[in-house]
Amino acid sequence: MPGSLYIIDGHWLVYRAYYAPFRDLTSPAGEPTRATYVFTSMLLKLITERRPEYLALALDSPRETLRRTRLYGQYKAQRAEAPEDLAPQIERIVQIVRAMGVPVLQHEGVEADDIMATLARRLAGPELRVVLVSRDKDLEQLIGPHVVLYDPTKDEEIDADRLEQLKGYRPPQAVEVQALCGDPTDNIPGVPGVGPKTAARLIGKYGTVEQVLAHAEELTPKLRQNLLAASEAVALSRELVKLDEQVPVEARLEDLAFAGVQVEAVRPIFAELGFRRLSEPLEAAAAATAPGGAPVPAASPTVVAAGRTTAADFDYRCIDTPEGFEALMAELKHVRRLAVDTETTSTQPMWAELVGISLAWRPGHGVYLPLAAPLGQRTLDRGMVLEGLGAILADDRVEKVGHNLKYDAIVLSAAGAAIAPPVFDTMLAAYVLEASRGSFKLDDLAAEFLDHHCIPIEDVLGKGRSQRRMDEVPVEQVSIYAAEDAEVALRLADVLRGRLEGEGLTELYEKVELALMPVLVAMETNGIRVDRQVLDRQKGVLAERADELRARIVSAAGCEFNPDSPRQLAEVLFERLKLPVLRRGKTAPSTNQAVLAELAPFHEVPALVLEYRQVTKLLSTYLEALGRCIHPRTGRVHTSFHQAGTATGRLSSSDPNLQNIPIRTE
Repeated sequence: MPGSLYIIDGHWLVYRAYYAPFRDLTSPAGEPTRATYVFTSMLLKLITERRPEYLALALDSPRETLRRTRLYGQYKAQRAEAPEDLAPQIERIVQIVRAMGVPVLQHEGVEADDIMATLARRLAGPELRVVLVSRDKDLEQLIGPHVVLYDPTKDEEIDADRLEQLKGYRPPQAVEVQALCGDPTDNIPGVPGVGPKTAARLIGKYGTVEQVLAHAEELTPKLRQNLLAASEAVALSRELVKLDEQVPVEARLEDLAFAGVQVEAVRPIFAELGFRRLSEPLEAAAAATAPGGAPVPAASPTVVAAGRTTAADFDYRCIDTPEGFEALMAELKHVRRLAVDTETTSTQPMWAELVGISLAWRPGHGVYLPLAAPLGQRTLDRGMVLEGLGAILADDRVEKVGHNLKYDAIVLSAAGAAIAPPVFDTMLAAYVLEASRGSFKLDDLAAEFLDHHCIPIEDVLGKGRSQRRMDEVPVEQVSIYAAEDAEVALRLADVLRGRLEGEGLTELYEKVELALMPVLVAMETNGIRVDRQVLDRQKGVLAERADELRARIVSAAGCEFNPDSPRQLAEVLFERLKLPVLRRGKTAPSTNQAVLAELAPFHEVPALVLEYRQVTKLLSTYLEALGRCIHPRTGRVHTSFHQAGTATGRLSSSDPNLQNIPIRTE
């Protein structure tokens, strides 16, 4: 087996850590540590699981010193300043990395990508496999027989075949594709209207940018025009995206040898930062990389913990026979707390069909009751299950536990099994504890508070074109996923209840948020009556007004064009009518609402376009959309109100959003 050199793209992983769905953290001294903690967790996970023989962290030089900035002054110029609390965390991360015994590579005027490219081309071969720890597309050009990309947040390696499967091109074509489509993140110009799919198709057919330009006559008129107009920009883009494999990095392979985590050097830093929960992962990483060390089981991409669990560690099962259900009902007669979760066909509760119910009443055990499944698979009688469970869910001596119980309450109520108090909602508890956290998903809370890695929903339903409804998934696959949701909520409730009590927030949770939940259940279930005939009349009136305004816009402009196209509108405003360019977008002058309002005094076209946009938005966003949202059974619109949707405590609304309908215009 060849050895392995892991080179971490520092900029990429630092920003992944900073924006990971994790709560804000500070050290005992008040220093921000969220990114530092998550980065360190991911680094320990990488070391523990991958046990690299050679390891390094590559960092960028400041933008103003870069070769690409000298070549193109606007390179990365549009990027916002780094968050104020990130710079000190980067310093801490570098301190921790060095203390662990990991070399840090940085060279003036050079980006981390070029350092990685140089080392990959210099060192990769039959005796050394180079793993670039990043998912930055700039590095795709380096993939080869002995070089792969590794995304630690997904635990996924990208080789040449996987790249082609994901994006439709091979590594040698990556530079050509990027040159055509540019990169808005780095402010690299490309060809207007050419995205990654079009670029991959063109390069797949013609091979290189030069050959695409040489065969421009074979393309559609618009694409040909854009390509030829952007030929100089494409040449510049190619030079910017091509990585430099000859930067003066003097590190030799023996300099990058990783002798294992230096625990004694790291412990004082962890103590200073308050990283108590990383002590065990630190020891595990040291043990795994010590001579003869054994691999440690996989952990969450965000937080590593020695006690990490998955569904495989627990007793999750399916009950799909009348005898099994009867035995379950006998056992549930004595419970005083029951976690409940539903599997359905839709995320909108009033439109959802019940597929199954999962239950948990003691930690480590969960069951799933299938009510709908693919043809030929065994399910329970729906009436029998709802009648049996209905009595327990209505029992005021049994506390019902769940995550976003409002959804389950609406679904079960529609099916004839209403949930009665007392209840405990883990999503609302987490919201009361920290309303500004990035995510209230059960998976993220389980990882943070229970060190449990939940089965991702994508693993069950798939994604994209291959996505299925829950009733199309085999019962044995749904069972583990569903039972896990109920059992995890049960364990999570104990942790969050203790946190609420410890922080004196129980009264706020119970008397405000929990008390509001049944009110919202009633509001969403009742819905809002909408008169479809009135909507249709309004649509007719506004459609005529839109046609009239469109004709006036074209007449005032003196030429035929599409007012809905920002690019065509920009050509009319700034090239034909010679109005002043007030602001620029990424590829063309801006024609947003604020710009049009400022231009309105100069010419009637901007004023007409403003009115036209208002009318067409009323048509598409409200009148047509509201009509589609009318439930065929109730004749009403059933929006969803979100208690944990804002950090300020106010409700938000979706499917449809009823809080932003304009009311101040005629």
